[in-house]
Amino acid sequence: MTAKSCPNSINKFRKIYLHKITYPNDNFESWYLTADEVAEVYKQGEIPEILIDEISPSLPKIALILALEKHPERQESDYSIHPDYVDAVLKAGGYPVFVAYDKVKEQLENLNPDGILLIGGDFAFPPEWYQAPPVNQTSKRAQAYLEICTYAREHHLPTLGICAGHQILAGFFNGKLRCGINNGLTEEQSHRRGGYILAHSVNIVRDSLLFKILNKEKLIVNTAHNEEVTRENLRDFKIVATADDGIIEAIEPYHPWHPFVLGVQWHPERLVKLGDADSLNIFKALIKECKHDR
Repeated sequence: MTAKSCPNSINKFRKIYLHKITYPNDNFESWYLTADEVAEVYKQGEIPEILIDEISPSLPKIALILALEKHPERQESDYSIHPDYVDAVLKAGGYPVFVAYDKVKEQLENLNPDGILLIGGDFAFPPEWYQAPPVNQTSKRAQAYLEICTYAREHHLPTLGICAGHQILAGFFNGKLRCGINNGLTEEQSHRRGGYILAHSVNIVRDSLLFKILNKEKLIVNTAHNEEVTRENLRDFKIVATADDGIIEAIEPYHPWHPFVLGVQWHPERLVKLGDADSLNIFKALIKECKHDR
């Protein structure tokens, strides 16, 4: 299903493949491309088609904006992706395809994805999304997320947002954020306890997509964030899960561009690695919607 450029097209697409690397202080292999590898493609007047290997045409393609990771031996940060996201998509029956920060729309039109996964990360969002605006300006990565959300809306694609991706969805639907939520809290109270620690429960609303997927009102989740979606300006989305302390843990738009548009504040991809069936079912539900559309 990958779109092909016509012979007279100005834009040419070059396939480039992610490598494996273990970054300093990590005990796992990430997928990555150096900034120079990606920049060289653009320098040649081409647009990258970023893959882990050759696409299986039978699998729904799930598009992900790449993260950034700094390696001490390189001046510029690498484009990278945590392996848990890749593995969760593959285990659920999808195929991940990846997007750099320049010419996002062109990359997506070439990749022709069946669904969108907005991954987590620590990067600067638009300041106007905050109750008390931070000093940082909108990062290039955040702008890429907004472009992929626009593409998802225009093409009515199923979309799952995780952690920062959940917050991006909220901002895209006119929600507000608050940073520094863990200031003054004890370790047990904190929402930044790590990706693999089962830290607290979430309470799920029965009349929701999330409940339909999991068929349960309570779930034990991990937590790794220092910002939250607030209850301010909630006219465009509904809260479908909360922690016991009131933190919003999942949202769904009232008027989504597809029946599957869901944001979750925790990291189900990490729990998939631990063998958690509920977490895998969230990814399977995303892939199922993609197959339905195909």
